[in-house]
Amino acid sequence: MTVVFVLGLLLVQPTGAWINGFRICFVESEGSSQCQKSRNSCSGWSSSPRWTAPFRDDTDGRSGGCNYKWKIQGHNPRKYYEYRLCFQETEGSSQCQGARSSCTGWTGAPSWTKPFRDDTDGRGGGCTYSWKIEQRPSSVIDSQPVCRVCFKETEGSSQCQLNRSCSGWSDTASPGWTAPYRDDTDDRGGGCNYNWYLDCIPSYMKSNCDTQNPCS
Repeated sequence: MTVVFVLGLLLVQPTGAWINGFRICFVESEGSSQCQKSRNSCSGWSSSPRWTAPFRDDTDGRSGGCNYKWKIQGHNPRKYYEYRLCFQETEGSSQCQGARSSCTGWTGAPSWTKPFRDDTDGRGGGCTYSWKIEQRPSSVIDSQPVCRVCFKETEGSSQCQLNRSCSGWSDTASPGWTAPYRDDTDDRGGGCNYNWYLDCIPSYMKSNCDTQNPCS
């Protein structure tokens, strides 16, 4: 007698219970032709990190600029985990200067990303940006954190316009965006220096925080 064994592979789709942590979302809202590729996307959750879809900055002497906003969303963040935010620029043009790939410090020792300088202008090429959030176990973080992203621009050129601010906190149903920041870099002298910060704290500390500076 011949016995035939049939082996089947069960494919299980990820469910909400498998997702935990935080993700970063980005939107560009001016809609100029200088603001290219994906103008509205979110990263993967930190339990399975994935970069946001690439956004391309090609600002130059043409009229218009790019309005940037970020926010953090949370879903079942766990105790005993810490988080960090990472940034990368992947086009590699000479107009994309400073640290083109860096991460913040982890929650236990938070810090800004290294400075990245946007000096886009009429030369060929642009700068392509993405962000993501990562997590790792930590015995020190003994409560579920709430997080937000803070953004600053430090060169202060007239081409770097509007707001440097922090987003709303991740524990609301619809977390608030950072206030709009406008990139209008072109052939004028100067550029814009960008940094990001993942601000994660116990929820009871939120009332002590302002909208411009990290609390952690």
